[in-house]
Amino acid sequence: MAFTSLDQLIKLAEQEQTFIYEVMIQSELKQKGLSRETIIKKMAEQFTVMEEAVRKGTTSSVMSRTGLTGGDGYRLHDYANKGHSFVHPSTLHTAANAFAVSEVNANMGRIVATPTAGSAGILPAVLVHALDSGKFTREQIVLTMFTASALGLVIANRASISGAAGGCQAEVGSATAMAAGTLVELAGGTPQQVGNAIGIALKNSLGLVCDPVAGLVEIPCIIRNGLHAITAQAAADMAMAGVVSIIPPDEVIHVMHEVGQQMPESLRETGIGGLAGTPTGKRLKDEVFSSEMKSKAENSGGPAKYHSAYEIIGPVMIGPSSSHTAGAVRIGNVAHQLLHEQPLHAKFSLMGSFAKTYQGHGTDLALLAGVLGLTTTDERIPNAKEYAKKTGLHYEFTNRVLGSYHPNTVLVELTGQTRKVKLLASSLGGGKIEVQELNDYPLKFSGERPALVIFHTDKKGVIADLLGILSKKGFNIARMANERFAIGGPAITICEIDNQVAEEMLAELKRDVPIIDDILLVETE
Repeated sequence: MAFTSLDQLIKLAEQEQTFIYEVMIQSELKQKGLSRETIIKKMAEQFTVMEEAVRKGTTSSVMSRTGLTGGDGYRLHDYANKGHSFVHPSTLHTAANAFAVSEVNANMGRIVATPTAGSAGILPAVLVHALDSGKFTREQIVLTMFTASALGLVIANRASISGAAGGCQAEVGSATAMAAGTLVELAGGTPQQVGNAIGIALKNSLGLVCDPVAGLVEIPCIIRNGLHAITAQAAADMAMAGVVSIIPPDEVIHVMHEVGQQMPESLRETGIGGLAGTPTGKRLKDEVFSSEMKSKAENSGGPAKYHSAYEIIGPVMIGPSSSHTAGAVRIGNVAHQLLHEQPLHAKFSLMGSFAKTYQGHGTDLALLAGVLGLTTTDERIPNAKEYAKKTGLHYEFTNRVLGSYHPNTVLVELTGQTRKVKLLASSLGGGKIEVQELNDYPLKFSGERPALVIFHTDKKGVIADLLGILSKKGFNIARMANERFAIGGPAITICEIDNQVAEEMLAELKRDVPIIDDILLVETE
């Protein structure tokens, strides 16, 4: 179920006299066809990754790959333990937790996008703090992560969770609201109190700009995560105390979307305005990238619909950015699967925020990793350029206006020994992608489900024949698109399906169905 209204979600929980997390779990059961045990186990694994990042950054000094930031999670955690702080030491531990996750992210370590990598410190910070308090069990916390995902689904579907589209309010603001509502349900609050916590948290994040210095997910992102983790706790306490959000939370979410649309491009993840545009911000950018260029010389060579809990609590990924890194890996990996052989040359044409900040966000490494067949959790992503050199892949990056698409859009052109592929795709936030064009055909698909890409000749009745054949083979089609070059000419049909597909089935379809010239499978991770 694609939740698009908090009012709808709250009323559903009240009508069924259950928790919001249970509503989300039931939605997952219907969508995925998996057992309850399997669905909860996966969420428990997500929490394990979150906790590992918190522990790593609070017990050791984790530095970013650029050296600009690092060690503050450990530093603040140690200071809190001394008991001399103005705010309660326990509160500072929450901020330290958020610093820690964000620093692991900036180090290109393993984190969970919640809902994005730029805001990935907030929910883990408050949940690990809740675990450490001894008031709640791990099992309770894992269940309420489904609450967080349900709340995030509403925000993502009603507004945005992408900094490039809506500013930092869409990332850190959304994460703060999700965390606040989750804490309320964890503490036994009512669905209405959950809604109030979201309204309180989000309306006090409105207008928060996305201004990463040097285009890096470091300044001010790391400290912003720490402060907003505390804000989430305060908003939860206010709601539990009976404080009401006078402006209904759905209206606050709608306003967030409007504010994001009105923000100038310079304040939406382009690394141009705000703190990024200060003299110091510009100097740091020059220092970071002038040293990188020196290193290169020395070593030369429409709004998305979110449905699943794991589109919000996830993906598990190598940092630093869910849209610029995880999403870029996924785009590259789709191109890799469509080429269906080892790439020899790759050209990446970047637009918008991708073009302006790709070096700081590791988008170049992510795209290379993807076209080489790596996935979002592969620890080789930071070394993708060295891996490309070993495999003999020649590549180039260029900037280009590609059309009226999401700011994080790239045209990937891959050439192999016998095949070529052109893929125009956008990274929508939270690791979610949407293909816009394939080989110049305007074909959209999400990459969230297995997709059959069928090459055939345009003939009368061919689509009906294809659907009949797939139905007989047991495929359930969730989404379908078809484009032809001309009447009677080459055509491509894409069927996103609910089934997993064996290679033998593909071979069988290609062998037994004369109307199919070629068929490829694009699989999800």
